[in-house]
Amino acid sequence: MSSFLEKHKRQPKLFIDLPTQGKFYDASVCEKAESLPVFGMTAMDEMLLRTPDALFSGEATAQVIKSCIPDIKDPWGLVGYDIDYVLLSIRIATYGETIPISTKCTKCDSENEADINLQNLLKLVNEFEIKQSFEIRDLEFHLIPITYRKTTDFSIQSYTLQKQIASVDQLPLTDSERDVKLNDLLHASANLNIQVALSHISEIVDGEDKEADPEVIKEWVSQNDVEFYNKIKETIMNMTESWKLPTFDVTCSNEECKHRYKTQLDMDYSNFFGARSLRSRNLVS
Repeated sequence: MSSFLEKHKRQPKLFIDLPTQGKFYDASVCEKAESLPVFGMTAMDEMLLRTPDALFSGEATAQVIKSCIPDIKDPWGLVGYDIDYVLLSIRIATYGETIPISTKCTKCDSENEADINLQNLLKLVNEFEIKQSFEIRDLEFHLIPITYRKTTDFSIQSYTLQKQIASVDQLPLTDSERDVKLNDLLHASANLNIQVALSHISEIVDGEDKEADPEVIKEWVSQNDVEFYNKIKETIMNMTESWKLPTFDVTCSNEECKHRYKTQLDMDYSNFFGARSLRSRNLVS
């Protein structure tokens, strides 16, 4: 016999269309890309987002997405700005359309409070350009955003390498052994940077000919003129910059200051979901 509580189960708070329109996904990732119901977080979801290990590995974020948007079967397969769009939506479904932020004036250090409308952010994210390409010597390079899985894996590898590089001086090694170890780590870091850049290439086109094999592309770029790698890196940096959440203008509340400065929403997921108000970061004078 069912309980009356069945009538009070979680209900969708809003419905969203993914910015990519599902162009990069099959049914194993997402059953549909339009009119996805978004539920608010459960108590378990909030606890997951306060677990450091689960946050570091990305597992907490993936589990919360599956809990709040059941039509997304494999959050690891989502690409970057779909992830931000989905998380903004979950925040709205859980806490409402605005988020209070606290910022510090870049001129007088006064604390300032402001409310950010997350629905406006959803509209801006929805306008991001999905694909980009560029040409070098008659070759056309097609670039795409990478998946949450790849982004997380690269971030973990980069963090691990940076920690190892920083701790080389503390290792019980001779000077020559330490130099070898440091060179190996720096070489691994450089290789990782190349790997990150090349993972954004979906294919290289020359007229009717196309190459989409990642290993073939990696070997070709790695052994070719640096012009190709530099152009790939530059385009990816511009592409990533264009996908960032916009900055906001804040006017200092200090009557003697009134300085106007810019701030950007902090998408640190543990703060973004674990607190109803948020301290902003990435201040720009």
